[in-house]
Amino acid sequence: MKRSSRHLWVIGMVSVCLILGSLTGAGLAKKYSGVKIIVGAMTGPYVSGPVKTHRGEWQEKTGGKVELVEIPYGSLYEKFMTPFLTGTHAYDIIIMPPTWDADIMGGGYVLPLDKYIDKDSYWYEDIVPVFREDVVGWSGKTYAVLLDGARHMCYYRRDIIENPKNKVNFRAEYGYDLGPPKTWEEYQDIAEFFNGWDWDGDGEMEYGAVESMVRNAQMVWTFFSRCSAYCCVPGDKGSLFFNPRTMEPLINDPGHVKGLEKFVAIKKFGPPGVVGYDVGDVRRGYAIGDAALAIDWEDIGQICADPEKSMVRGKVGYCILPGAKKVWNYKTESWQNFPEINYAPFLAFGGWIAAITATCEHPEAAFNFLQFLSSPEISLQDVLSSDTGYNPYRYSHFSNISVWREAGYIHPEEYLKVMEDSVKHPNAQPDMRIPGGARYQEILDLYVSKALAGQLSPKAALDKVYEEWNKLTDELGREKQLELYRQSLGLPPLGD
Repeated sequence: MKRSSRHLWVIGMVSVCLILGSLTGAGLAKKYSGVKIIVGAMTGPYVSGPVKTHRGEWQEKTGGKVELVEIPYGSLYEKFMTPFLTGTHAYDIIIMPPTWDADIMGGGYVLPLDKYIDKDSYWYEDIVPVFREDVVGWSGKTYAVLLDGARHMCYYRRDIIENPKNKVNFRAEYGYDLGPPKTWEEYQDIAEFFNGWDWDGDGEMEYGAVESMVRNAQMVWTFFSRCSAYCCVPGDKGSLFFNPRTMEPLINDPGHVKGLEKFVAIKKFGPPGVVGYDVGDVRRGYAIGDAALAIDWEDIGQICADPEKSMVRGKVGYCILPGAKKVWNYKTESWQNFPEINYAPFLAFGGWIAAITATCEHPEAAFNFLQFLSSPEISLQDVLSSDTGYNPYRYSHFSNISVWREAGYIHPEEYLKVMEDSVKHPNAQPDMRIPGGARYQEILDLYVSKALAGQLSPKAALDKVYEEWNKLTDELGREKQLELYRQSLGLPPLGD
């Protein structure tokens, strides 16, 4: 059955709700006639695609017009910041990653939205707290509307890992039972075991793992997804990026070096050219059955459920990011052994959010459009689709398992549980949100890519990052950066 057919009943349900006026109010018809809203977003189909898909319905209901400006991801930050810094109006709405919150929200370039939001409404309360509180706000105010929930997760080929012959051979070689990887050491063993032979019987060689490794894409998030397990002691916020008392980078401590060593090691068990893979290559490669394992956002699950895009539908398993039994404690400057596995799911990226610019002449109309896009009914369509890049962030997204099954997902309860367990985990780690975040990431991206290319050892690469991050922090103002870093982690000012 084609995806469009599987979605008919969902679309029908949404249409009924819209007719009844349950989303944005029955009395708003043609209220925004003559109003044009300009939206800046990443070039589609991902992220900007839902704007194209749904704007016609909103325009018909309200009389407003939505104009979309698409921008390649690599230019997105510059294209947003340039009009802000020059005081010109280019966009009414920008769709951006939360890693830029400090620069854009903290810079006063977008409007606080609290006066538009009814925090007692189902629209608001249906959003998982970690997203509605930590991702879209700054300094106690809400500046954006969530369109996407994001966290990294691990994918494995259920069929080959559950194969009895593979289980026997794996135990003979590694001395423990084959199953979904619980630690990064197990992940590497499984990748090695399944690398370089035809384990699915299709007459072609398959590989151990596919991960995003190319520079100027989204590789830094894959790197941090390994580091979090080796660096983040439960109950201690802030150990993934900087010392929250001094703003000294922790990026070259033994835990981060271990994470990069593991990242570099896994490239031996990927397809030829895997060091040039971006997230699109990872998703395509996994969906055609190239590899046993993958690390990615929830998008692989969406794509692999789509029979028009996937050759492995029904063969994919899901698990929380692997953990570690030995974790570097930056406070004691020593390795801490855990009797059980330490998990620290990384909320990589955090999800795409939409903010209204301070120069917008019609903020009420802009918010109305965003509230429509992010409504439970409309957003459910988007998170079900493999063409949007949007992933679940509402309780209703997680609870409506029958909707996912009807949409063609196999084992949706497992897929949704891994996502929900990740965001609710007590040791879940938020992404970096400080001024200059994009510049910190660019520095890291450069030197991690040098380690992956074999030009620098992992320790030497991260020593360079440490040096450059310190310079950038001093340039931006260490005391101010420290204050904002603590604020982004929900920590009180020093001395309180």
